[in-house]
Amino acid sequence: MLPATPPSPAVPPKPPASGSAGGADPLRPMRVEAYRYALGLIPGLEFFENALLVYFAVYVSGGVDASPKEFVWMTTAYGIASVLAILKQQWFVERIGYRRYLTASLLLYACGAILAGTSESVTQLVLARAFQGFCAGSWMSSCRILAQVSVPAERRGKTVQTFALLLFTGSAAAPLIGGLLVSEYTWRTLFLCTAAPAVLLAALAWFAVPDVGRLRERASGGSYPFAPFMAFALAMGAFQVVLQEMRYTLWLQTPLLPLLTVVGVGALVWFGYHQWQHPAPFIRLQSLRRREFQVGLLLYAAYYYLANTQSYLMPRLLEQGLGFTVERTGRLLGYSALLTVILLLVYFRVAKFITRKKLLIVSGFLMTIATSLWLGAMPPDAGQSQLYGVLALKAVFGIFTVLPVANLTFRTFDHESFVHGYRLKNILRQLSGSFAVSTIVAFEQHREALHRTRLTEVANPYNPIFTQTLDALANALTHAGIAASQAHGAALAQIAQMIQRQASFLSFIDGFHFIAIVALCGAIFAAIQKQLN
Repeated sequence: MLPATPPSPAVPPKPPASGSAGGADPLRPMRVEAYRYALGLIPGLEFFENALLVYFAVYVSGGVDASPKEFVWMTTAYGIASVLAILKQQWFVERIGYRRYLTASLLLYACGAILAGTSESVTQLVLARAFQGFCAGSWMSSCRILAQVSVPAERRGKTVQTFALLLFTGSAAAPLIGGLLVSEYTWRTLFLCTAAPAVLLAALAWFAVPDVGRLRERASGGSYPFAPFMAFALAMGAFQVVLQEMRYTLWLQTPLLPLLTVVGVGALVWFGYHQWQHPAPFIRLQSLRRREFQVGLLLYAAYYYLANTQSYLMPRLLEQGLGFTVERTGRLLGYSALLTVILLLVYFRVAKFITRKKLLIVSGFLMTIATSLWLGAMPPDAGQSQLYGVLALKAVFGIFTVLPVANLTFRTFDHESFVHGYRLKNILRQLSGSFAVSTIVAFEQHREALHRTRLTEVANPYNPIFTQTLDALANALTHAGIAASQAHGAALAQIAQMIQRQASFLSFIDGFHFIAIVALCGAIFAAIQKQLN
């Protein structure tokens, strides 16, 4: 990360006087403002694209005929590649600098978006997502670190606020734009629509981001070894395979899963030992000694897990459970997310007057419990007006939880500790998001199969209610003009559709109850932490 002198690779760059190299640059004020917005827009694009994939997962998986298991591999490939990108970020920055690194990664990401949008199979889409993850996974770390170490203190607060605002705005725009794209075009546009903004942001990065971070004279001992990088990749891949297969196979049923578990644990332990001992590690793990940082990481993990599971379940409940169109669903979820952006602006004004942020964090988890229980009690014929209250309550969760946690987690860090700590936090963000989608998909599959089995048990000729319903449907179809020989089969098909819809609806309800339990654990954990005071 550093200018011309070659100190330790962990030392942050010296803050430039403005966003430009020369003091007499006539574009200096413009570059200062452009730099501030670039630091928020670049990771905002990643948040936008990730939200698109979570909100409209069913259309993406249907577009390439992917099973739920295969869809999880798409999110997993992105998550693992993102983590590896964060680990390798410092290596790239020391060689080409932040300006070239961000510009090149944005252009390559645009290529990945085109590859993903033109994929014809699950394998192609998984590979394209992994490529996108390696390009975009470190954007949030890079931009937030730059805001901390390259912006003068008098402008840093405004820059960080813009950074947070554009992240939430990117997430808010996803359901609104995605609903229009899916209803008017195809699932491919969910990926293709990000290519042009990525190219424009590459131009903005080249214009606005200062040329900092590059070491022009690297010491021979400052290189990063390749072995720990691959050990971490091996550990993540092994754990993901185990988590994937445990839904279908008992852990001890085959020697493969215990073997992969041992390999993953061993690789992760060796990676941690190496990073602890190495003078210039990928991630300086000594930050984990700080109790407030440990608590902050756990609360971050809980927030990202709850946010991703809610984002996955909400559109499925509205579309498959309540029968809303995709465009209508996108509008409702988008308006709820835009309310979050408005509340964020209010929070920036009043945050300095709130001294007990622990109450905000606990309240955020309690609001998630209330939201989940409210949705769990939603009738299958609920209309749009019945959702306004619960969507407004959902909008408050992020403001009350992640922002106070962010303020408290890094408050005692100097520049160097912040760089490594924030990278570690973003590794956790990527893994939490991937794990959230994996577990909620598995949970939904299990509960849907259970409810379908129970509902199907009563659909037999020995149940008088079933036979009466079947005869009534057959008679109604006959009167509607369907031949009597075909009416019975058509009636059975309608009942099968009803059973499937009811099973899906009940699985969504169970999913929100599960989210409420996780949020309750988060609320209890936050309530007992003295560090949050």
